[in-house]
Amino acid sequence: MKSDVKAVRVTGTGSVFGGRTRLRGIIVENTNASTAQSITLADTNGTQFQTSCPAGDVFAFNLPEDGILFVDFMTVSAIGADVASTILLDK
Repeated sequence: MKSDVKAVRVTGTGSVFGGRTRLRGIIVENTNASTAQSITLADTNGTQFQTSCPAGDVFAFNLPEDGILFVDFMTVSAIGADVASTILLDK
């Protein structure tokens, strides 16, 4: 399936996209030098994707095939204090 891809930068909890979308990839940056940090993405059905990033590192992941479906919106429900993330999703 071909579609437009949008990059959204997040540093805290809240809305990422208001509508049906698919997660295509994620880049997570952890600036904490001593502990791993995590990010959780959710929709109406609850947690759809969760990952963590080692201390002082960058984690990038492209989801295979059509990605993960978020049925009516995408939100960051939890994020580490020292985490910034770029979320790649269908527009």
